[in-house]
Amino acid sequence: MVSFRESRTAHNLLLSYSAEAQARTRYNFFAIRAREEQHAQIAKIFDETAAQEFEHALRFFKFFNGGEMEISGIFPAGVISDTGSNLLSSAELELYVHDKMYGVFAVVAEEEGFKRAADTFHAINVAEKHHEIMFRELADNLAANSAYIRPESVMWKCLNCGYLHEGEQPPDKCPACVKPAGFFEIFIKNW
Repeated sequence: MVSFRESRTAHNLLLSYSAEAQARTRYNFFAIRAREEQHAQIAKIFDETAAQEFEHALRFFKFFNGGEMEISGIFPAGVISDTGSNLLSSAELELYVHDKMYGVFAVVAEEEGFKRAADTFHAINVAEKHHEIMFRELADNLAANSAYIRPESVMWKCLNCGYLHEGEQPPDKCPACVKPAGFFEIFIKNW
């Protein structure tokens, strides 16, 4: 078996760390844009996803015990567009990560005998696939103007003040804090 530092797996883990750290920051940028466009719920989802990417980066980072390694990789150059476009570019990035990177990296790690690394790539890939699906569904809802409309009455919660509203869509503005409809999400009891 090749030594860890000389392995393709070590290179792939460090490349993955770099990709996750960049994805985290990108999603934080996209959350800011979503807030500017009054899509507080989508901003919250971008921020939650950024926190998950942080955890992925940390997991990859912990495979190393200091030192230096040189890696190279191709990363998307930054464009912050409208929220719908940001969702679609995020979905494409997640597709690339789970389809072209981590699935392949897991096979390499298995071939090189680094089971823990392979298991990590497989496990994180589950989240990356979910991220792609989620971003695509949010983009579709936004494009269809159905992000804030449901076919049946549901409970909506204002993300700013907690006001609850029942209906097929949130109010145009929150009666309690006057934030626009983009600050509402479907209320799900979590207790």
